[in-house]
Amino acid sequence: MHGRVHRFIILLLFSFAISAAQSRQQSNNLPVAESGPADRSHTTLRLIADVQAIQPGGEFTAGLLMSMDEGWHTYWKNPGEAGLPPQITWTLPEGMTVGEIQWPVPHKYTEGGEVLTYGYEKENMLLVGMKAPSTLKVGSSVILRADVNWLECERVCIPGHGKAILTMPVTRGPMANDNGALFEKYRMRLPRAFPRSPDISLKTETRLSTVILSLTTTKKFVVRQDNLPDFYPEAIEDIVIGRTKLVATDREATLRVPLSVYEKISEPRTLRGVLVYELSSGDRQAVEVEIPLSAEFCASLSLEGQAGGSVLERTFETVQTGEAALPLYVYILFAVIGGLLLNIMPCVLPVIALKIFGLVKMAGNEPQRVKKLGWAFSFGILASFIALALVVILVQAAGEQVGWGFQFQEPLFVIVMSAVVFAFGLSLFGVYEIQLPGFAIAGVGTLLTKEPQSGNGYTSSFAEGVFATILATPCTAPFLGTALGFAFSQHPLMIILIFASVAFGMVLPYVLLTMKPSWTKFLPKPGEWMVTAKQFMGFLMMATLLWLLYILGKQLGMEAVIWTSAFLLLLGVACWLIGRFAILNASRRQQAITWALALVLIVGGYWGFLESILDVRNIVAGTRPTSTQSDAHGIQWQAFSLEKLDADLRDNKAVFIDFTADWCLTCKVNEQTVMTDREVVEKFKSRDIVPIRADWTNRNPDITRLLAKFGRIGVPLYVVFPAGKPTEPIVLPEVITTGIVIDAIERATDGTTANTLR
Repeated sequence: MHGRVHRFIILLLFSFAISAAQSRQQSNNLPVAESGPADRSHTTLRLIADVQAIQPGGEFTAGLLMSMDEGWHTYWKNPGEAGLPPQITWTLPEGMTVGEIQWPVPHKYTEGGEVLTYGYEKENMLLVGMKAPSTLKVGSSVILRADVNWLECERVCIPGHGKAILTMPVTRGPMANDNGALFEKYRMRLPRAFPRSPDISLKTETRLSTVILSLTTTKKFVVRQDNLPDFYPEAIEDIVIGRTKLVATDREATLRVPLSVYEKISEPRTLRGVLVYELSSGDRQAVEVEIPLSAEFCASLSLEGQAGGSVLERTFETVQTGEAALPLYVYILFAVIGGLLLNIMPCVLPVIALKIFGLVKMAGNEPQRVKKLGWAFSFGILASFIALALVVILVQAAGEQVGWGFQFQEPLFVIVMSAVVFAFGLSLFGVYEIQLPGFAIAGVGTLLTKEPQSGNGYTSSFAEGVFATILATPCTAPFLGTALGFAFSQHPLMIILIFASVAFGMVLPYVLLTMKPSWTKFLPKPGEWMVTAKQFMGFLMMATLLWLLYILGKQLGMEAVIWTSAFLLLLGVACWLIGRFAILNASRRQQAITWALALVLIVGGYWGFLESILDVRNIVAGTRPTSTQSDAHGIQWQAFSLEKLDADLRDNKAVFIDFTADWCLTCKVNEQTVMTDREVVEKFKSRDIVPIRADWTNRNPDITRLLAKFGRIGVPLYVVFPAGKPTEPIVLPEVITTGIVIDAIERATDGTTANTLR
């Protein structure tokens, strides 16, 4: 709005100055120079042509060369939020036709610290195509006169007025070229058609009061968030064009151009402009872009001055888009620290406790094996994180939104993990131990029993690393969300680097222990207590099973928990049969029958309870119930929807969003401690803040995209939108306290702006 006000004021001054200058000229009968400034402006005019003489009926190009004093500039055809473009009034021989002005690509300026404009400094030439009438007499001469008004600015703006005259002979022969270097220079600065090349592609769309331009390249973009890639729009009648928002990596760039109107319109329009980008090869391009705006889209544009468009289309001051706001080494350090902290998160603690139990067992009589087993465990974690990185890369390449812990959004994965954890726990209780001979079975026996007798134990340690990684993915430790949020927006090699850094942080304690096996002397001595400890670990695994069944219940309802439990019952019977009858001194026939019967029970349980009754295939296809969002005696949470959030922000309400998931233990700890605190509940009610719970238990593309807006790819995340400031959200840390939440609510409802609470 302020840009329109500036332009209106300048227009009034410009018109007044032009009228005064013309009045003085008429009253004083001042002569007009053939070229040069009038009234001591800071811009000099010169009219030239690309031919030495005109041929009757011939076509040529005239150029209005404008030379500005140092520090001064003039404007493009769309001056931006202030300014006025040069205007040319021609006086030409009768019958001569004039084409449209061809404008070289402008520069972008920020005047007065806040006003965005487009223009030219030092020198610029406006090119105009002309066609001479066929009635021109050979041997005569013609006069081309350009009466020019312009606005020139430095720290202040001054309207300028001048005339430029060019006299040219008329000949019958071929028109000889003239001023070739100047015309070549400025023709090279004209925008061109978008190239038809496999190296770069452009896709445009209109959505939620925004025009979106998506550039992709097989090469690399040069990215400067202030001006490259960029889009210089031409003015559109009745439509206000906002500032272009850029989100870019070295291979993809998305430019969003917000539009609004002063009064509602229902007719179609066309957005034209110049798209500027530069490839790492040094090939800078300025191309013309034309985007049709349908009547329906134009009718949906929000009124100027109102919060329009979706929250997904806005640029937040707290979000650093495009290039990293921090050096790369900081993100790597965050990844290492976050991985280290995963070891103490409740998601992974049972498996870590088992690993320590195994090291205690080895420390007494085989201290050297600690080193090799520790390395195997570490490689299991590293391989798992690299595999996760590759899955993320493949899913993103397929155009899907993905976040940290995304596999727990699939009920089938939760069911499989429940079966693995249950079988794992039964082995710790001593229900079964696989000790069959043979190379093919030794690794499986080691994996399930955690005993070295049937193998070298390395497969077991490697599998423990894989298992620990899988259980760690629902958790977002401090620092981890920032590092992974950065990684998910980068190219594949960067994703692999950050994931590998997280893995390094997670395995760091075990790497140190394996490098110094003598440190195991500080661990407790092995003894009879280890049997009790092993069984206690089994109860920890059963607690993990309860957590997985809780997740499944939230995703699919209580019936899914019941039928999955029935399947686990048959799985338990199968494990008992193996442990009771498939023993080493049993005959081959007895072992084969036992294994066959166990397999029948497992497969039959799947087909009978999961496939037939639970209908797992349709579940994976996507029909899932939604969970309730409100606490009966606490905060009355509202279910997340993009439309509801946009409406609340348009109504200038303060909004608190809790990004959570039922498989996120950190989220649940925060909910059961901080969010149920009486003082927090009272603060929500007294400050009239809208509480929204964005439940990410099941896949939700809108929640995934909104997380990405804040540079995050996992939960928990807590965001507070202050009343009346929808682009200045307050972002809370992953681990919150009562004081942090209360302070954020007070700042959001008292009009105090904050960025990030840490």
